[in-house]
Amino acid sequence: MSDKVLDINNLNENQKINYVKNLFFKHDINQALDTLLKNEKKDLSIIKTILVSIDDEIILNRLKEQCNLSDSSSVKSFVYSRVLAILSFYKKNVILNKFLKMLDDEVIKQIAFYEYQNKTDVSFNNKIFNKYCSKYKEEALNTFKLDEEEVLMLDEEKERYNALSSKKLKKSSKKKIVYSLIIVFVLLIAGVLGYKYYDYNKLVSKYNGLILPGIYLNDIDLTGVNLKDLGNIIEREKQRIKSGSIIIYNVNKELKFTYDNLKITINDKGLLDEIKNYNKDLSLIKKVKLIEENKKSKTFYLDASFDEKVADELVLELEEEFNTAPRNDGIIVDNNHNVYYDKGAIGFTLNVKKTKSKITKALSNLKTEVKIEAEGSVVPNEVKYESLSSINKKVSTHTTYFVNAGNRGHNISLASKRLNNTIIMPGETFSYLKVVGPYGASNGYLPAPIYLNSEVSTANGGGVCQLASTLYMAQLKAGLQTVARRNHTFAPNYVPKGLDATVYSTTTDYKFKNNYNYPIYITSYVNGNYLTVDIWTNDAALGGKTFEPYSVYSNGAYLSYLKTIENGKVIETKYLGRSVYKTMQ
Repeated sequence: MSDKVLDINNLNENQKINYVKNLFFKHDINQALDTLLKNEKKDLSIIKTILVSIDDEIILNRLKEQCNLSDSSSVKSFVYSRVLAILSFYKKNVILNKFLKMLDDEVIKQIAFYEYQNKTDVSFNNKIFNKYCSKYKEEALNTFKLDEEEVLMLDEEKERYNALSSKKLKKSSKKKIVYSLIIVFVLLIAGVLGYKYYDYNKLVSKYNGLILPGIYLNDIDLTGVNLKDLGNIIEREKQRIKSGSIIIYNVNKELKFTYDNLKITINDKGLLDEIKNYNKDLSLIKKVKLIEENKKSKTFYLDASFDEKVADELVLELEEEFNTAPRNDGIIVDNNHNVYYDKGAIGFTLNVKKTKSKITKALSNLKTEVKIEAEGSVVPNEVKYESLSSINKKVSTHTTYFVNAGNRGHNISLASKRLNNTIIMPGETFSYLKVVGPYGASNGYLPAPIYLNSEVSTANGGGVCQLASTLYMAQLKAGLQTVARRNHTFAPNYVPKGLDATVYSTTTDYKFKNNYNYPIYITSYVNGNYLTVDIWTNDAALGGKTFEPYSVYSNGAYLSYLKTIENGKVIETKYLGRSVYKTMQ
C-alpha cells in the first residue's frame, strides 16, 4: 500500500473512521483489512470501527463494486469472513474469541452459513470459530434450492403421469406396473415439492415481522424494516417531504417553490396498514421471488393535497415570469462601463393548461424535490454578433482631465460619444477621422481653440485632439500597432510629451491596426471633467504581457518607447518615434 500506514490506536474516533473509510475506498479490501487487523488489540476498537465504516452507503457501494457482490448483506458477510481469516492467520485467538462473543445469534448464523457453504479454511481448521458456529453446520451444508425451472418440470411430469393413469389398459399386469410407477413418481414429486415447500417456508420465515425486499416508500428501500418501526419511518418521510420544493423551468430560467409556499398537505392515512397488508397477503411463491430477486417491485407514495386556487396562482406567476419576447444577441455595456457579450434569449409563451396538468400530477406523488419543465411555445431569437462573444476583458484604459465647459468641452463630449462602442475586427485598421470626424459644424462640432500654422487659432472641433491622444495612450498600453500618428505643434498638457496624437480636417489622421486574433471593443465616456477610453478584447489576446509607454527628452526632442513586460520582467523595448515641439512666444 502506497499510503503511509498510521497507528490507528493513536487516533480519536472520528479520525479512526475516516482513516478506515479512506483505506476501503483507495485499496483492495484484503490489503486494507490486513493493514488494520494486524494492529488489533483486545478492546476490539479497530474491528468496531470497521463495522461502523461499512455501514456507510458510499463504502458499501465501493465494496460491492470491488468484490463483485450484489447487495449490502453479501458485502457484510464477505467482510466478516475476511476478518475471521486474518485474525486466524495472525493467530489472534483471544481477539477472535472476543469478536465472535460480541455478535448476536443472527449474525453468528449468517457467518456460519457463509463459511461452511464456501468451505473456507476457517470453517475447517479454526476451533474457536467452530465453538460458536458448529451448531449451524449441518443446516448450512444441507441447504439447497430448486429453481423455478425445476419446479415447473416436476409439475409437468406429474400431469403427464396422471393422464396415463386415466387410460384403460387392457392387460392388468401392465396396469399394475404403470400404477406402481405412477405411485413411486408421485411420491417422489411429493417428496421433492414437500422439501421445496419446507425450504421456501424457511427462507420466508427469516422475514417474520419484517418487510420483504423490493417494497419501497417513495425512494426509501423498506427491505428488512421491522413492522413496528414502519410508522416512525412514514412520519420521518412525511416531515422530510414537507421541507421539500418544486422546481419549474423553461428554456430561459427556472423558479423554485417550497411545498410550504404552496400550502401543500401530506396525508398518510391508511398507508401504514396498506403496506403491512401488502407485505402479509403475498403468496408464498411471490414472497420467495421478492427475496431471491431483491429488486424494486412495489412503491407506495404519500398522498399530497393542495388547493386548486394555489395551483392557479402558481400558473399566473409562471406566466408573468416565463412569457418573454425573443432578445437578440449583442454587446452590453453596464452602468459601470463594463463590457460583456449577451447571447440573447429565445422567446417563450406558456401553455397554461398543459403546465398546470404537469404540476398537479407532480404534486400528487411528492418527493423531496420535484423538477418539471413548463410546457409552451418557443420563439427563436436572432444571433448576429456571435463573433464578439470572445470579448471578456478590459486590456487597457487611459484617463485625461479637461475643463468640461464651453465649446471645447462640448466638442470633447461629442467626439467621445462618436468613439464609444467602436468595434475593430482582427486585421482591421481604425481611422479616427472616419469614426469621430469630420470635425465641421455640419457634424455638430463648435468653434474652439486649436494650434494652426504654429499659432493659436479657432476652428470647429477644437478639443478633439485630446480624445485622440487619450485613445493613443490606451492603444499603446494594449500593445496595438500604430499605423499613422503625428505630434502637436505645441506640447499639450494632458498626456506626457512625446505620447500625444494630433488630428486636423482631412489632412492629418490618426490610425492603428488590430493585430490581435480577437475583436476589439472601445468604450469612451466623460465623467465630470474626466475623459476615459477603455479597450476590451479577449483575455488571451496579450498572451500574459503588459505594455508601458514612456518618453525621454534628448537633443531638443522627446523620444518615445514602448516596454513589453512579462512575468514582471521587461522582455523588449521598442522605439516609437521622435516628437519636436515649438515653444510658445
